[in-house]
Amino acid sequence: MSGTIAGRAAATLTAARSRSTPIGPLASWRKKFLREKRGRDTRTAVIEPRHRDLRLLPAAAVAWITAAGVTRLDASSALLGAVVLATLALCSVIGCLASGRVRRVAVPCVVPLAIATLVCAPASASLAARTSGPVSTAVQEQSAITAVVHATSDAVMISPDRFTGSSRFMVEGTLTAGTLDGVRFTAGTPVVVIGPASWQPVAASDSVRTAGRLLPTKPGDRAAALLIAATSPQVTSPAGWTTVPAELRTDFSQLSSRLTGEGGLLPGMVIGDRSTLDESLAADMQTTGMTHLTAVSGANCSYLLAFVFLGARALRLPRLPSAVLGILALIGFVILVRPEPSVLRAALMGGIGVAAVLSGRGKVPLALLLLTVVVLLTIDPWLHASFAFMLSVAAAAGLILFGPVLALRLSRFMPLLVAQLVAVPIAAQLFCAPILTLLQPTLPLYSIPANLAASPVVPFVTIVGMAAVALIAVAEPLAVPLVLAAGWGTAWVGAVATFFASAPGATLPWVGGPVGVILTGMLSAAIVLAVTFSPRRRTVTPGPGRSTKVNPSRGSNRSEAHSGHGRIGALLWLAVGCVAGLAAVTLWPPGRPDNGTWHIAACDVGQGDAFAVRTGERSVILIDTGPEPDAVDACLDRLAVDTVELLVLTHLHADHYGGIEGVSRDRTVQRILYSSSEPALPTTVTAVPAQQVSPERLIAGMTGEHGDGGSYGRVSWTVLWPEAGAPIDSENNSSAVLDVVIDTDAAPDVAVLLTGDLEEDAARAMLRASPGLNERGVQILKVAHHGARNGGLDLAHTLKPRLALISAGRDNDYGHPHPTITAGLSAAGITVARTDQLGTFLVSIQDDSLRVHR
Repeated sequence: MSGTIAGRAAATLTAARSRSTPIGPLASWRKKFLREKRGRDTRTAVIEPRHRDLRLLPAAAVAWITAAGVTRLDASSALLGAVVLATLALCSVIGCLASGRVRRVAVPCVVPLAIATLVCAPASASLAARTSGPVSTAVQEQSAITAVVHATSDAVMISPDRFTGSSRFMVEGTLTAGTLDGVRFTAGTPVVVIGPASWQPVAASDSVRTAGRLLPTKPGDRAAALLIAATSPQVTSPAGWTTVPAELRTDFSQLSSRLTGEGGLLPGMVIGDRSTLDESLAADMQTTGMTHLTAVSGANCSYLLAFVFLGARALRLPRLPSAVLGILALIGFVILVRPEPSVLRAALMGGIGVAAVLSGRGKVPLALLLLTVVVLLTIDPWLHASFAFMLSVAAAAGLILFGPVLALRLSRFMPLLVAQLVAVPIAAQLFCAPILTLLQPTLPLYSIPANLAASPVVPFVTIVGMAAVALIAVAEPLAVPLVLAAGWGTAWVGAVATFFASAPGATLPWVGGPVGVILTGMLSAAIVLAVTFSPRRRTVTPGPGRSTKVNPSRGSNRSEAHSGHGRIGALLWLAVGCVAGLAAVTLWPPGRPDNGTWHIAACDVGQGDAFAVRTGERSVILIDTGPEPDAVDACLDRLAVDTVELLVLTHLHADHYGGIEGVSRDRTVQRILYSSSEPALPTTVTAVPAQQVSPERLIAGMTGEHGDGGSYGRVSWTVLWPEAGAPIDSENNSSAVLDVVIDTDAAPDVAVLLTGDLEEDAARAMLRASPGLNERGVQILKVAHHGARNGGLDLAHTLKPRLALISAGRDNDYGHPHPTITAGLSAAGITVARTDQLGTFLVSIQDDSLRVHR
């Protein structure tokens, strides 16, 4: 009887606790910790299987793969695919019913086909809307149009114009109407607009009239076209209640800027407005892996939903009204910050979680995440390529799959609450690391400690900041104390970022591209597995009131499970060491000497030029620097260059001289030559020479010679253009043209013509002034102006090179190189090597052949 009463009391206590337990992964974490703690206190082994509901994993994978495929099709192909998939799904259903094996056949066959159909069907309609009217033809022909664009984002500053150095802004929007060849049309095409500084005031929901040229985007992009605006925007702002969210955002940003001095971080952390964020603070946040705090993410939605729901429950409101209040608050938050991919994912996750609580079924969080992925990819299949969406899903998966295990292991050495706080950023970072490698091939050394130091104030800043926004709508003076309080929190976050960013070795170089992703993924997986299967001390209970501890130091008492886990843990830690060693061999030192026999290097510096001609083991002639110092510095490091015997700036466009500061980092620059149609040098050039080297203006006829004729040969150069007194009508046509001859003992001389951004008319003039060049020809030609159409093909047809080099940024805004140029080179039998396809590549001279390799 007493046992029955005790059992009922325990059940009642358990039910009471369950009603007050927080929703989401935290609840399952707490239950596991309590079970583990009770097991340790009673010296009883607690061995429970980890329940993971993976039934929706195939559905999520199918949805993601289908989205990646269907967004690369046209509308008719997508519709045909949806019909085929629906037919196959229907046939599978009939087969299931006929065979009576509904459960065995439906899950592996019917569900994936149904999910693929659900993704394809709406995607076909979206694809049809994207290409309606004459837009697709205008994009293919890169036609000039007048356009009416409905902006769906605020104007964001991007990299400056590579040629003029002037500011540029990007706006995402929908092309709703326009005029092409005098004919008006309507459309619904998503576009990305690139415009000059006059586009800075454009905000989301504005209607903008402009003129420009349409360029194609790559398959699978959300935007169907790129619109290069040639005029200032004529903006029509919306009226009525729709302006309230934008006004609240503006008022909050202005108020926080007046009251706080934390570098404009508060608007970013609360409402996702980064327009006031200080550039140096933004760089520090990126260095320390804290960039996710400067914009709204899923964490903000979770904090808000949990605060409103639990606050309502604390006021003894029933579950239904509490859930409704939480959802209404979440909807208002999404409207305020705008429905970005990560916010939509978090909002949908919160809605599903509340529905699960109301139903009383308590779904497994992993199943909720997978269902969210399926639903969002069905609604918007272009999310599959969004890095924000991928990072959001990866972080959530890390918290659900690895967070509880890591916190359990850490709880052996620290209090439970501290273990939970430490586990959150580590689990999220490990799962997101491979994706982050694609965005930035560096490892932020202090990311975990920096996030740990900042994490306690992030919920406070979010909730207090949102309360301040709500009070601004009522009476702005009431919001002042809350803004000041939230500003203290963001000041702490900024101080943490600055402190760790200035620490030694804040970022470590890492391999980029697929190799970097594989290395990072292997390292993360090895750490996760090593922690998961680490040896644990276990106990057994031989009888009531007695316990016997298994002593792992004595082989006679060691359990099989313990020894098995110990061996697995040791092997996995060995795997961690192997991966780390492989990474060290690959990366260390980052500037290791390359003792190969390369003679020319085309540095991948984005949309710009930087070519190195080798004159010794660690010395080069460098022609142009690209637009950014970091890019050319990294390339010269990888080439192990410590001396630039000659730096030539072919002309003074920013994509050819902007990286000059990076050239002089820890290197000796012995001489600088430049050409320009301008009378004075920009300060970017005059402020750089740390070795007191004075730039010299070059003219045709100047010559020089470098190298000792050893392994790397003797390099001689002659300036062919511009001629003294020649009329120069543009900065491009003032480009220095160098005739470089590489003389090696093991191969015939190789002539290289480096042309800057010389346009077609100046190229003809240069050829007329250089008859000897016409007769001799060249073996390698640097194609002028990144392969732009105005560079023409006269040089290639006249000089008949064997190899053409093109330096252009991957997916650049200018359409370089132009298809007519690459097609013309191929038709002439000339091999083309491009940095936008190969990245940095090397050219070596071997016997009578030229070899190109990465």
